[in-house]
Amino acid sequence: MSQVARRYHERGLKALATGDLEGALEALRSAVELAPAFGSARIAYAIALARYGDAPRAATLLRGGIPRASSPVAAAAMWATLGDVLTVGGDFFAAEEAFREAGRVPGYEARAAAGLARVYARLQRFPEMSTQLRLAAKISGDAERAGRG
Repeated sequence: MSQVARRYHERGLKALATGDLEGALEALRSAVELAPAFGSARIAYAIALARYGDAPRAATLLRGGIPRASSPVAAAAMWATLGDVLTVGGDFFAAEEAFREAGRVPGYEARAAAGLARVYARLQRFPEMSTQLRLAAKISGDAERAGRG
Protein backbone atom coordinates (compact mmCIF):
# COMPACT_ATOMS: atom_id res chain seq x y z
CA MET A 1 0.00 0.00 0.00
CA SER A 2 1.18 3.44 -0.87
CA GLN A 3 2.57 5.61 1.92
CA VAL A 4 0.96 8.57 0.18
CA ALA A 5 -2.45 6.86 0.42
CA ARG A 6 -1.84 6.24 4.13
CA ARG A 7 -0.99 9.90 4.68
CA TYR A 8 -4.16 10.99 2.87
CA HIS A 9 -6.12 8.53 5.02
CA GLU A 10 -4.61 9.92 8.23
CA ARG A 11 -5.26 13.47 7.07
CA GLY A 12 -8.87 12.57 6.24
CA LEU A 13 -9.44 10.96 9.65
CA LYS A 14 -8.08 14.06 11.39
CA ALA A 15 -10.33 16.26 9.28
CA LEU A 16 -13.36 14.10 10.16
CA ALA A 17 -12.47 14.29 13.85
CA THR A 18 -12.29 18.08 13.75
CA GLY A 19 -15.46 18.51 11.73
CA ASP A 20 -13.73 19.56 8.51
CA LEU A 21 -16.00 17.55 6.24
CA GLU A 22 -14.77 19.10 2.98
CA GLY A 23 -11.15 18.38 3.91
CA ALA A 24 -12.04 14.84 4.94
CA LEU A 25 -13.84 14.17 1.67
CA GLU A 26 -10.93 15.45 -0.39
CA ALA A 27 -8.24 13.55 1.51
CA LEU A 28 -10.15 10.28 1.76
CA ARG A 29 -11.15 10.36 -1.91
CA SER A 30 -7.46 10.73 -2.77
CA ALA A 31 -6.55 7.79 -0.52
CA VAL A 32 -9.14 5.55 -2.20
CA GLU A 33 -8.08 6.65 -5.69
CA LEU A 34 -4.44 5.86 -4.90
CA ALA A 35 -5.19 2.52 -3.23
CA PRO A 36 -8.63 1.14 -4.20
CA ALA A 37 -8.18 -1.93 -1.98
CA PHE A 38 -7.44 0.21 1.11
CA GLY A 39 -10.49 -0.86 3.09
CA SER A 40 -10.10 1.54 6.02
CA ALA A 41 -9.85 4.52 3.68
CA ARG A 42 -12.89 3.33 1.73
CA ILE A 43 -14.91 2.96 4.94
CA ALA A 44 -13.84 6.37 6.24
CA TYR A 45 -14.66 7.98 2.87
CA ALA A 46 -18.10 6.35 2.89
CA ILE A 47 -18.74 7.65 6.41
CA ALA A 48 -17.72 11.15 5.31
CA LEU A 49 -20.02 10.94 2.28
CA ALA A 50 -22.92 9.82 4.47
CA ARG A 51 -22.30 12.69 6.89
CA TYR A 52 -22.26 15.01 3.88
CA GLY A 53 -25.71 13.67 3.01
CA ASP A 54 -24.72 11.50 0.07
CA ALA A 55 -25.72 8.05 1.35
CA PRO A 56 -26.30 6.64 -2.18
CA ARG A 57 -22.73 7.47 -3.23
CA ALA A 58 -21.39 6.09 0.06
CA ALA A 59 -23.28 2.84 -0.54
CA THR A 60 -21.94 2.57 -4.08
CA LEU A 61 -18.40 3.15 -2.81
CA LEU A 62 -18.74 0.37 -0.24
CA ARG A 63 -20.36 -2.07 -2.65
CA GLY A 64 -17.43 -1.52 -5.00
CA GLY A 65 -14.95 -2.21 -2.22
CA ILE A 66 -16.38 -5.46 -0.86
CA PRO A 67 -15.02 -7.61 -3.73
CA ARG A 68 -11.60 -5.94 -3.26
CA ALA A 69 -11.46 -6.59 0.49
CA SER A 70 -8.15 -7.98 1.65
CA SER A 71 -9.79 -10.40 4.11
CA PRO A 72 -13.19 -11.62 5.30
CA VAL A 73 -12.87 -9.25 8.26
CA ALA A 74 -12.29 -6.26 5.95
CA ALA A 75 -15.32 -7.32 3.90
CA ALA A 76 -17.42 -7.63 7.07
CA ALA A 77 -16.39 -4.12 8.13
CA MET A 78 -17.54 -2.83 4.75
CA TRP A 79 -20.81 -4.80 4.93
CA ALA A 80 -21.51 -3.42 8.42
CA THR A 81 -20.72 0.14 7.33
CA LEU A 82 -22.88 -0.40 4.26
CA GLY A 83 -25.72 -1.40 6.58
CA ASP A 84 -25.23 1.81 8.57
CA VAL A 85 -25.17 3.94 5.40
CA LEU A 86 -28.26 2.26 3.97
CA THR A 87 -30.10 2.74 7.26
CA VAL A 88 -29.27 6.46 7.20
CA GLY A 89 -30.41 6.57 3.58
CA GLY A 90 -33.70 4.85 4.38
CA ASP A 91 -33.10 1.64 2.40
CA PHE A 92 -33.95 -0.62 5.33
CA PHE A 93 -34.37 -3.88 3.43
CA ALA A 94 -30.94 -3.56 1.77
CA ALA A 95 -29.50 -2.56 5.17
CA GLU A 96 -30.97 -5.71 6.69
CA GLU A 97 -29.19 -7.82 4.07
CA ALA A 98 -25.90 -5.95 4.57
CA PHE A 99 -25.98 -6.52 8.33
CA ARG A 100 -26.78 -10.22 7.77
CA GLU A 101 -23.72 -10.50 5.52
CA ALA A 102 -21.53 -8.79 8.14
CA GLY A 103 -22.86 -11.08 10.86
CA ARG A 104 -21.61 -14.17 9.04
CA VAL A 105 -18.03 -13.25 9.91
CA PRO A 106 -16.77 -14.14 13.41
CA GLY A 107 -16.26 -10.99 15.44
CA TYR A 108 -19.00 -9.03 13.67
CA GLU A 109 -22.02 -10.80 15.14
CA ALA A 110 -22.70 -8.16 17.83
CA ARG A 111 -22.31 -5.21 15.47
CA ALA A 112 -24.58 -6.90 12.94
CA ALA A 113 -27.22 -7.67 15.59
CA ALA A 114 -27.15 -4.07 16.83
CA GLY A 115 -27.49 -2.84 13.26
CA LEU A 116 -30.39 -5.17 12.62
CA ALA A 117 -32.08 -3.89 15.78
CA ARG A 118 -31.87 -0.31 14.41
CA VAL A 119 -33.30 -1.44 11.08
CA TYR A 120 -36.15 -3.31 12.74
CA ALA A 121 -36.92 -0.28 14.92
CA ARG A 122 -37.22 1.88 11.81
CA LEU A 123 -39.47 -0.73 10.22
CA GLN A 124 -41.52 -0.92 13.46
CA ARG A 125 -40.78 -4.64 13.75
CA PHE A 126 -40.37 -4.39 17.50
CA PRO A 127 -40.28 -8.09 18.47
CA GLU A 128 -37.40 -8.65 16.02
CA MET A 129 -35.72 -5.47 17.26
CA SER A 130 -35.89 -6.76 20.82
CA THR A 131 -34.49 -10.15 19.81
CA GLN A 132 -31.54 -8.54 18.04
CA LEU A 133 -30.82 -6.18 20.94
CA ARG A 134 -30.75 -9.11 23.35
CA LEU A 135 -28.48 -11.02 20.98
CA ALA A 136 -26.09 -8.07 20.65
CA ALA A 137 -25.97 -7.67 24.44
CA LYS A 138 -25.35 -11.38 24.97
CA ILE A 139 -22.58 -11.54 22.37
CA SER A 140 -20.94 -8.41 23.76
CA GLY A 141 -21.19 -9.72 27.33
CA ASP A 142 -19.80 -13.11 26.33
CA ALA A 143 -16.88 -11.43 24.51
CA GLU A 144 -16.18 -9.19 27.49
CA ARG A 145 -16.19 -12.14 29.90
CA ALA A 146 -13.91 -14.14 27.59
CA GLY A 147 -11.47 -11.22 27.49
CA ARG A 148 -11.26 -11.15 31.28
CA GLY A 149 -10.81 -14.93 31.53
